[in-house]
Amino acid sequence: MEKWLKPLAVLATLVMFIVMIAGSLVTKTDSGLGCGNDWPLCNGKWVPEYTLASIIEYMHRLITGVAGIVVIVFSVLCWRHYRGNQEVRNLALFGLFFIVLESILGASAVIWPQSSSVLALHFGFSLLAFTGVFLLTGFVLQRDKMASMVQAKAPRGFRNWIWAVAAYTYGVVYLGAYVRHTGSSMACSDWPLCEGQIIPELSGQIGIQFAHRLGALVLAIVLLATMIYAIRHFKQTRRDLYGASILAFVLVIAQVFSGGFVVLFQLHLYATLLHSMIITILFGVICYMCLQSLKSPRPDKLKR
Repeated sequence: MEKWLKPLAVLATLVMFIVMIAGSLVTKTDSGLGCGNDWPLCNGKWVPEYTLASIIEYMHRLITGVAGIVVIVFSVLCWRHYRGNQEVRNLALFGLFFIVLESILGASAVIWPQSSSVLALHFGFSLLAFTGVFLLTGFVLQRDKMASMVQAKAPRGFRNWIWAVAAYTYGVVYLGAYVRHTGSSMACSDWPLCEGQIIPELSGQIGIQFAHRLGALVLAIVLLATMIYAIRHFKQTRRDLYGASILAFVLVIAQVFSGGFVVLFQLHLYATLLHSMIITILFGVICYMCLQSLKSPRPDKLKR
């Protein structure tokens, strides 16, 4: 069974990633009500009308449904194959729970109008669902290499730090989704300045946009500090944390610049989708570091 789990793991992560991008496409094109207030039907039909908004929304629903089936199969097979493994069980339940939750929230957003703050949660829950599948995939793909990567226990201070970083990152992600749903993406018409100022008037949509920019800048500094610490302390004994910290910093820099592209290219579709892609991967990598920080080397690998 294990030879089938690895390609299935990659497929599950890929389809969940596509779900994330499809959701961003729905938001960017204002297609959330492309099927009216009907769910699971689309304007009262199983086959939607051939309008751009309805096709985008219906395809998003279809992709989400397929992803749900793939993830359920993947999670159940992992649970059975790694029977008794608490990490596998918890990750499988985590991913399935948030897939169901984000599906319910997405359906309710169609049937009943929601505020911008509630709509922003939809992306956040989708991100957590993706992360659960991403981490379970990491377990399947790296299980044979774990002993060689984890040769020392991460200090408690680092564990607390990286979990706090993950919580902060989720807040920055939520704020970014809130920016989109409140129509504040172009409140600052230039970048990196905001209306020609380093610190603009902090009110209304400009205040929301500037808060997101400031949050992203702080995140970049935090991940720079994380990378420096990992390079100094984990290069030999924790290759997992060492490599992930470098990747996280590269991704956050790419994320900052992609945010600038969104403004400079005036909400161009490709720039907006790229922004969503990078933050999805970045959050998954940070959560991977959280999970790995809890792991200890096998007794036979401990240094004497």
